[in-house]
Amino acid sequence: MPNISNTAKKIIVLSLTILLLLMVGCLAGKKAKVSPEPVVDATEATAAPVEETRDPDEPVDAEWFDDAVFVGDSVTLKLSYYCDEHPEALGKAQFFCAGSLGYGSALWELNAEGAVHPFYKGETRLSEDCAQATGAKKVFIMLGMNDVAVYGVDGTIENADELYHRILAKSPDVTLYIQSVTPILYGHEIGDLNNEMLRSFNSALEQYCGEHGYTYLDINSVMADETGYLREEYCGDPGAQGIHFTDEACRIWADTLKEKV
Repeated sequence: MPNISNTAKKIIVLSLTILLLLMVGCLAGKKAKVSPEPVVDATEATAAPVEETRDPDEPVDAEWFDDAVFVGDSVTLKLSYYCDEHPEALGKAQFFCAGSLGYGSALWELNAEGAVHPFYKGETRLSEDCAQATGAKKVFIMLGMNDVAVYGVDGTIENADELYHRILAKSPDVTLYIQSVTPILYGHEIGDLNNEMLRSFNSALEQYCGEHGYTYLDINSVMADETGYLREEYCGDPGAQGIHFTDEACRIWADTLKEKV
């Protein structure tokens, strides 16, 4: 083995030491290196559900009425015919009407003499049973035209109160929407069945609804002219009773409901 001087030995040892330190440093660096956070693809992330809200100033869609029932007399019966031909009006709303139905007669027994009640699936039903049978969540009521001349304003309100309570007793989760009575065409008022009486009733009904937390919907003013009579262009039976609507009036009625509810 060749003789190595002390200086050479020192150089070799120093070189090996430096090399060793470099190797150790590299290994330490590799171990200390932090892995980057995984990138989450936005398309794979599950977003929290966003609750849909509706602008209260915007009309509802026709589908909003799919779980609604309408109780009324022959005026509402005409609306039902219109909706049968125009499903875009009030969606799948169901109608339970009878020509002479009123708040008073709605309280009569099914077998009472002269009783008038709606039909449901081929059977005569009480108004409160119709709402329960369909599982409706919303009940729209327009009655009173056949009442005010018989019971007066106060008596009609008392009968209305009884009917509302009967409906809620069998369907406690429904929301009641109480519609005003609509006006009569000029020249067709008969005795106490006149527009002044109907306006008095509507005023009392609106006050009643405010006191009891029911939603009151003013349809009368939409259909009346500047003198309070039914607009001629909205009347579908000017040669008869002068209280029923044209198709155009029914369209306006449906649009009014979409805006007011």
